[in-house]
Amino acid sequence: MKIELKKELFGSEKIWEVLPGTAVVLVMMLLAMLASRYLGSLFKAAFELDNSPVSEFLVAMVFGMIVRNLITFPGLFNVGFKFCVAKLLRLGIILLGIRLSIVSVAQIGAVALVAVFACVAAGILVTTGISRLLSVPPRLGTLIAAGTAICGISAIVATAPAIGASDEETAYAVSTITIFGLLATMLYPYLAELVLHLNPAQAGLFLGTAVHDTSQVTGAAYIYDQIWDRGVSEIAITTKLVRNTFMVIVIPLLSYLYSRKFAKLESAEGDGAHKINVRKIFPMFVLGFLGFSILRSVGDLLSARETTGGSFWLTPDSWLAFHTAVRRIAAILLLTAVTATGLSTRFSRLKELTLKPFLIGFIAAAGVGMVSYAFVRIMKAAIGRLLL
Repeated sequence: MKIELKKELFGSEKIWEVLPGTAVVLVMMLLAMLASRYLGSLFKAAFELDNSPVSEFLVAMVFGMIVRNLITFPGLFNVGFKFCVAKLLRLGIILLGIRLSIVSVAQIGAVALVAVFACVAAGILVTTGISRLLSVPPRLGTLIAAGTAICGISAIVATAPAIGASDEETAYAVSTITIFGLLATMLYPYLAELVLHLNPAQAGLFLGTAVHDTSQVTGAAYIYDQIWDRGVSEIAITTKLVRNTFMVIVIPLLSYLYSRKFAKLESAEGDGAHKINVRKIFPMFVLGFLGFSILRSVGDLLSARETTGGSFWLTPDSWLAFHTAVRRIAAILLLTAVTATGLSTRFSRLKELTLKPFLIGFIAAAGVGMVSYAFVRIMKAAIGRLLL
């Protein structure tokens, strides 16, 4: 169990394997922080603004993409980039649980569950329907459906072996989800505030259900928070975690539906689907997030007592200092992961994307976004009562 937990949080790579790429990510992150503060100061002075309109998360992602596509990095750096995107992101989300009590998580989760169900169903139905209409290979359509409906690249990677998808089909699906997820990350925060005029609770649910990948949701939520100084990230990321847990249901369902229609064909081709290990596809870091939320609840309860027994950890000031420090560490880890997301984006791969997968990705992303927006509008009163 101890070995599995270590692998889940930190992977199986050796430290010297992840060090080169991680060092580049950290340098890019620090440069992005400095650049965002400088640009923010310029805009504040030029337009007499109270808050900076520049988010370091947005700058970090864009800066990473520019650097990656201008500089050719040797393959040894990719291990560190992947480590930051996958493992440091998960660790950051786990620590982010300290920002919410378990009661708040339950409240957000109750509302998010309905929104996620609607958006997941829309993502699957729209994507599979358009795939059939455009005569796209069923495995590719299934992969894009999984990535759109649940959690982006992670869902694609988990679904691919279950339906016997080829490396080329997986790469096409990943490219499709990547391009529309990145566009949503950079545009949806501004869309939610300036065009759709959503309140923070609505914006959080919208970003958590309409943006594809976990790293992209994190980036979009923090961009929103930093520019408009609102607590959207807690709602958006909690919503995304609820969506991630749907992997346990949706991936086996997609595999079953695919196998039922194409099992004979795949058997004849000798390239059939494989069995799914549900335990392996369950996002275990969700449990860590819940654990830190419980810790926050217990700490708040104990620190609020008048009699602390003289224990350092039970004083209100020490508890405040502790969970504030954890929140800052979580923010740094998440910014590192978003920077690595930019550094992992190669436009040369996106150029290989053909028209049909591009159209499917666009229509699917637009469809899920519209369903998400419709939900937060229709359920505005309920969302307000539970989350604001």
